[in-house]
Amino acid sequence: MSIHKLPPLHALHVFETVARLGGVRAAAAELNVTPPAVSHQLDKLEGFLGAPLFIRRGRNLVLTEGARDYLTEIQPGLEAIGRATSVATQESQREVLTIAAPPTLTAMWLMPKLLRFSELHPEFDVRLLDRMTFNPEERGVDVAIEYRFEPDPDLVSRQVLPDELVPLTSQDYADAHGISDLEDLRGVTLIETERRLTSWKKILAGRPWLKQQRFFSVSYSLHAFEAASRGIGVALGNRANAERMLAEGRLCIPFELAPDMLPPAPRYYMSAVSHRQRQPRVRAFWDWLLSETEG
Repeated sequence: MSIHKLPPLHALHVFETVARLGGVRAAAAELNVTPPAVSHQLDKLEGFLGAPLFIRRGRNLVLTEGARDYLTEIQPGLEAIGRATSVATQESQREVLTIAAPPTLTAMWLMPKLLRFSELHPEFDVRLLDRMTFNPEERGVDVAIEYRFEPDPDLVSRQVLPDELVPLTSQDYADAHGISDLEDLRGVTLIETERRLTSWKKILAGRPWLKQQRFFSVSYSLHAFEAASRGIGVALGNRANAERMLAEGRLCIPFELAPDMLPPAPRYYMSAVSHRQRQPRVRAFWDWLLSETEG
């Protein structure tokens, strides 16, 4: 529970409107209330804060220095409340399917496919969240695509993709450095993804030249793919995630990795809490995604 004493929310809304428009009358017109009602809310907030909010200059009201600092602090919170309220209002009008998935999988693999789902099920709105794994206690998530070694036994899960690792770079970079097998990586820049559990350092462990190797590190594979496509170096990524950039010619696979040189890798599982998995919107997405991956 919050230990902070909160001001009246309506008074904050009025304060922000007056500050933005520079006057009580203009704020009253936007808020569809009377000027005295606006002044009453300002007095209420000043009483709560124990400090004046505005000084009058001609016909305009100007924020005091303290009020300016206060507005700067509360504005992000007011905007967040507005966004959350819009989502809540929308959810009360239309069913929203909330999907959690790793960022790169969402952007590179799932997003291009979702148009087909929306065309099949226009009755559902879709909301995407970034998550690597799914916490069943997070009630706002309907279904997740998780990146993990084994499915959570407390969830209903189905594997949708393996983590098929391939080296990725631009064709120009591969040609310029003569990259056609693993040993050709010596001396080139290797792009590491910090959130990827299998790394170049694990694959190349034991090679004496690894200590002198140049590395370029990013947080997500999405960034690694972009860096590789721009000729920064050679990334390590999932073949399915890179599918679109490979098809566009922005990336190439200069050689294949032998399975015996790869450590055990996680997989992508579609998961849901059992009672949610039976809901029509989740069942529709579940069946559709399985048809996309198994068909």
